[in-house]
Amino acid sequence: MGWIRDFSQQEGLVPPSRNVEDAPQPMRQELIDVFFSLTEQNPRTIEQDRLHRVICQSLGVGASANPYGGFRYATGRDIRGVEWPRVYDLISRLWPEFTGHGLGPQFRDSVNRVLAAHGVAWDLGPDGRLHRVLPLAAQAQINAAFTELSVARYVPALALFNAARDAYDDRPRRDRDACANVFDAMESVAKEKYQRPQATFGNVVAHIRQTQALNEQIIAVLETINTLRNRNFGHGMAAPFSLNPTEVDFTYLVCVGAILMFTRTP
Repeated sequence: MGWIRDFSQQEGLVPPSRNVEDAPQPMRQELIDVFFSLTEQNPRTIEQDRLHRVICQSLGVGASANPYGGFRYATGRDIRGVEWPRVYDLISRLWPEFTGHGLGPQFRDSVNRVLAAHGVAWDLGPDGRLHRVLPLAAQAQINAAFTELSVARYVPALALFNAARDAYDDRPRRDRDACANVFDAMESVAKEKYQRPQATFGNVVAHIRQTQALNEQIIAVLETINTLRNRNFGHGMAAPFSLNPTEVDFTYLVCVGAILMFTRTP
């Protein structure tokens, strides 16, 4: 499936920013081409009538046994009228259909070429879920934090971290939940690291200052993040959430960085 968007990708004709939270109509039609091209190139895997039925039923549309114009045309028509999040739901729904026939890598690569070409904010991951696109260095931090938390002592923190990542990857993104859960994950790690299960994050930071366990300026950053949380997305706050998208990115990634610092500090 390397021919999908082959020329434009080789020429670097891909939008530099990946922030579109929509499913543009041209992109929808390209995705239909991806889906049916895979079945056409691999005719002994998924039959086109089955693919058509799965797509229609997933989108909540009635499927015709012999649609006018053929399966491609009918499916392209049906996908035009659905709300944009349903397009991404469809990608996730088709993942097991193609992976079940050994076509997962081709499906993922082709879908991601189309998503990148239209500058949308998500990529299809190897787990079959759509994840928000981050700079490579930031994505490496996310992956590293997941690995660090995948041990028994950090099970509660991992649950919060996954909740934060789900909120961050959601369509549309749930900014307040992303900030609150990633902070709680960081707090859980800090409490476990310094053996203060009943303490607040502020208490843990005060302990770190008292014992000089970290650099003074790093401690100041942790205190500032704690103040940011208390004033903007703490539990039980009734005030409207007001951090803008770039401030959410900053908060999210700072907390991820702190998680790595706590888990890796001797």
